[in-house]
Parts: sequence; C-alpha cells; structure tokens
Amino acid sequence: MKSSELKGYLTGLILGDGTIDKGVTKRSFRIKSINFDFIDKIEKDLKENTNWAIVVKEFPETYKDGVHRKPYKELIIKSNPYFAKIYHFFYSDDRKRTAPLKYLELLSAEGLANWFMSDGYITLVGKTKGYIKDRRVEICTDRYSKEEVEKIQQYFKKTYGWDTLLVDRKKGNQYRIRFSLLDAQHLFTKIEPFVVNSFKYKLNMSYEIKPKWMTEEYYQVMLRSANPLRNN
Repeated sequence: MKSSELKGYLTGLILGDGTIDKGVTKRSFRIKSINFDFIDKIEKDLKENTNWAIVVKEFPETYKDGVHRKPYKELIIKSNPYFAKIYHFFYSDDRKRTAPLKYLELLSAEGLANWFMSDGYITLVGKTKGYIKDRRVEICTDRYSKEEVEKIQQYFKKTYGWDTLLVDRKKGNQYRIRFSLLDAQHLFTKIEPFVVNSFKYKLNMSYEIKPKWMTEEYYQVMLRSANPLRNN
C-alpha cells in the first residue's frame, strides 16, 4: 500500500466504527466488531503495510442485567504519532465527529469498503411481510452534525456523481445518507473486492429478476453476495 492508499484505508475505518483516543502527544486507535473476519483483515493489512504496534483482543459472549452481548474482537494500534497528528481533523474540540474534506478525498475503494462495512446497510422494506416493496441503502452518520453530513454528500456527488438524500431521523438530531439505488449499485461494485465474507450480505439488494436500470456488473455482485429473495 502506498502512503496515500494507507491514509485512505484508515480514513474509512475512522469515519466508521474506529476511534482515536484522547491522548495529548500520542494517541492510540481502536476498532471493535462482532465480525471477526473484519478485524482479522484489518490486522493483516496493517501488519503487511506498517511497523505499528498492534494488539487484538477477543472478548467472550456475555449476559449482564438482561443485556446479551455477542463475542467480539477489538483491534488496538498503540500510541502513535500519526493519530496524534490527524486527531483534530476528525474531532472537534468537544470531541464531536467531523468529516474533513482533505481526508474524504483520500478515500480509496478499500477505504470506502471499510466505512460501509462499519456503518452501511440495506433495509429491505416489506421483507418481514414476505414481499420486498422497496430498498434503502444508507450510511449511518448519526454521530455527525448536519453540516458534516452535507459535506459527505458533496464529496460523493463531486467525486463520483452519486446522488444522495439527507435523512432526518430524529427531528434535527440525527442524519443519515441515503443513496439512490441507481448509484448504490456502483458503490457496491466498487467496494466488493474488499468486503469480507461476513459482510457480503450488505451488498445484496435482493432482486430475483434483474431490473432494466441495473448493470450486469452489479447483478453478478448481487448473485455472488446472496441468493436473491423472491420478488414480484
């Protein structure tokens, strides 16, 4: 991985579920997931491309106060000057999340995959009633302000020409990005090579019959991701 590619890779993790600790001169990075193959891939990628001190911890399934927590892994990059250097690009002074344009522009296809594996999802509207009447492809950006989410939208439009919708989930308190299905297929085609097996389902829009607007390239991605559900 070139330096710029590594930065784009890490940007996807930070925009998603990764966090940079609060330190002063040195800060560590950490990310956790119940999808072990995701953490294993990050560990492998970073060990092949950096000499950073990396620790992976595994936590067992727990039941406490009526709450069930699945087993998960946490990857920690120990205190590192790089994360001290970039911290203030991704966090405001009161530790709210930000999406710096200079780092968005570094996002590689693999960085986008890291971000979507963390925070992206497909809602199959009507699936529980046996008939899928719509699909919604979104990125959960609840931790970002409206201004930051709009910045991300502008990045997608300027860089890829992708149209997105700003979804107000809690009357001005939480915003998410929704892709048009036409553009979501291009996102999925782009990131598929980097998506681990346990997250392949996030690429499947579940059409049994290929719609006219769907590219053959994405149709094959969908078939590889999962068996399409029956849909009229």
